[in-house]
Amino acid sequence: MTPRVSVVVPTLDESRYLATLLDSIHRQTVPAAEVIVADSGSTDGTAELATAAGARVLDGPRRGPGEGRNRGAKAATGDLLLFVDSDCILPPNTIEVVVKAAKDPRIVGGATGFMPDGGTRFDRLMFWLANAYQRAMTAWGFPHNAGYCFFFRRGAFERLGGIKEDMLLNETHDLALRSRTVGRFASLPVTVRTSMRRFRAYGYAQTILREYVASTLLFYLTGRTPPETFRPKPAR
Repeated sequence: MTPRVSVVVPTLDESRYLATLLDSIHRQTVPAAEVIVADSGSTDGTAELATAAGARVLDGPRRGPGEGRNRGAKAATGDLLLFVDSDCILPPNTIEVVVKAAKDPRIVGGATGFMPDGGTRFDRLMFWLANAYQRAMTAWGFPHNAGYCFFFRRGAFERLGGIKEDMLLNETHDLALRSRTVGRFASLPVTVRTSMRRFRAYGYAQTILREYVASTLLFYLTGRTPPETFRPKPAR
């Protein structure tokens, strides 16, 4: 039997991007069993937009996307949990690729590739390098998960205790690394598109050097990314 896939989307004032994501979910070659929007007090009509598009909306506190993903996972009924950022656009075969990967009983989760939706030649090169790093680390047994779009078997996600909510950066990397204790984390042969809004809002230097490089190095050295040091501001 084809496993049921629950799509979980954490949101906070995402009405500008959410409709496009939900449309791409509805166009999947293998339909989602349900779409759960874990909202955190949006005031821009995000919840209303999601409800109108047929998604199930869960209200909750403003404690970061990790908490939202965990909240959505607890309410989900699917066998597979597909977590997607609200400013992503899924290729039509995304869920199909996830279901195919899950046929291998050794695989407990996996992450898609990611590329900018539009952007400059430099943006595409930067993302290509980031994808190459993610695939290489995963192939070498140190799975990396940038967090744009990834899935887990429900049982594995629950055994791992979900995402660490006190980590506002690298929490998806942490989950991927911990998943080695229950199975294999895979690189999925599909690429989602995502916005460049964080780079546009806060600049390349801060986004790359602080939020990506510095926080990731600290995570690899200590296993943590302190929220008091790394607390990224929402980019709209």
